[in-house]
Amino acid sequence: MSQVERTDAKYTPRFDELAQQAAWELLERFWIPRSDMVWYQAVRDRERVLRPFFNEKLGFRLLIHYEFVKLEKFVSRQIQSWMGLPGLTEVRDYAFFSLLMAYLEAKSIDDQFLLSDICEEIKVTYPGPGAVDWTNYEHRKSLVRVLQLAREWELLVVVDGDDQGFVASEQTDVLYEPTPLVKYFLRAYPRDLMQFQTTEDLLKIVDTENETLARRHRVYRQLLLTPGIREEEMADGDWTYLRNQRNVIARDFEETVGLDLEIYGQDAMLVHHGRSLGSTLYPDTRAISDVVFFFAGIVRAAVEAGSFPLQNDGRLLLTQVDYEMLLDQCQTEYGHGWGKALREMSTKQLAHQLLEEMEAWRLAYRDEREQLIAIMPRLGRI
Repeated sequence: MSQVERTDAKYTPRFDELAQQAAWELLERFWIPRSDMVWYQAVRDRERVLRPFFNEKLGFRLLIHYEFVKLEKFVSRQIQSWMGLPGLTEVRDYAFFSLLMAYLEAKSIDDQFLLSDICEEIKVTYPGPGAVDWTNYEHRKSLVRVLQLAREWELLVVVDGDDQGFVASEQTDVLYEPTPLVKYFLRAYPRDLMQFQTTEDLLKIVDTENETLARRHRVYRQLLLTPGIREEEMADGDWTYLRNQRNVIARDFEETVGLDLEIYGQDAMLVHHGRSLGSTLYPDTRAISDVVFFFAGIVRAAVEAGSFPLQNDGRLLLTQVDYEMLLDQCQTEYGHGWGKALREMSTKQLAHQLLEEMEAWRLAYRDEREQLIAIMPRLGRI
C-alpha cells in the first residue's frame, strides 16, 4: 500500500503491541502523568487507535493533556465492593480524601501549605459521624493512607518532611504543594454534583440516549471491568445482544487488549491466555489465589463424583457445613504446600478468608435468604 493510500482519511490503523500495552496502562491506572514519559508518549503516539476503541465500544473519553493522559472510566450499573480507591480501607478514609481534594482544589499551583493546615481543615469540615481527633492513632493512620494515595497519583508533592511520621505523633509537620493535576481529578458533569440525590441518579447520565449505543457500552464495560457476568446480572436485552454479537465482541477484545471472550451457559467472561501485561488478572501471585485453585479442584471433583447436584443454572449450593467439609478436605490434601500463615489457620478461619476472596472475584457469594453458599460456574471453569 502506498504512503498516499495509508494517510487517506478512510484508512483505519490497527492495534499493534505498543497500542495494546498502552491500552492496559490506561485501564489499570487512574491517569498517566507526564513524569512517566514512556507510557505518556506511547498513549499519545497510539491515540489514533486508542480513542476510537474506547469511545465507540465503551463510551470512555480519552483525555490528552500537556500534564497527563487519562481514560475516564466509569460503570453504568451498580457499584461493587472492589471498585474502591487503592489503599483506602475505611469509610473515614474516603471522607478524608474528599475533604483533602476540596482543600487542594482551592489552592493555586504555587501555594505551599503544612500538614497541620490540612489537619485543621479536615477537623472543621468533617461531616461525621463523630468528630476527628488527631490524638487518635486510627484517625492519623487514615489520613496517612489518604496522603500516600495523593502522592502516588501526583496530586501533591512533599517539599520538606515525611508524613509517615504522623502515624507515630500528631506533632509531625510536613510542607506540601499541589500539582496541576489537582484541577483535573474530578470528571466534568453536565450539571452541579449537588443536584444529584443518589448514586443511581449520577449513573443515569453516563450513558447516551441512543439505546443501541448505550447497550453496547454497558456490555463491553461489564465484560472488561468485572471478573465475569451472568445473564440475570445484565439489563433487559443485554444478554441477547452479547450472544448475537459475540463474534464481533470477541474480535474487538482479542485485537485490542488480548483477551478471549468465553460464553458458556448463563456465564460470560474475558480470559487471558497469553503473557501478563502487568494487569489486574485472576489469579495473582498471592497465596490465597492458590488456595482458591485447590478448592476449585476439590469442588469440581465432588460434583463429577455426584456428591453434590448442580442447580439448573449451573450454580452449586452448599451449606456452611458442606463448604467447610470440602475445605477441610482441601487442607488435608494440599495444605502441606501452603505458607505458614495459611497452614496454621483453623478451617473456620480459612473458610472466612477464602469466601471473602471468592466473593471479591465473584466466584461465590453468600445467599443470606437461604443461609447457603452459592458457588458460581466460573469457579469450576478456572
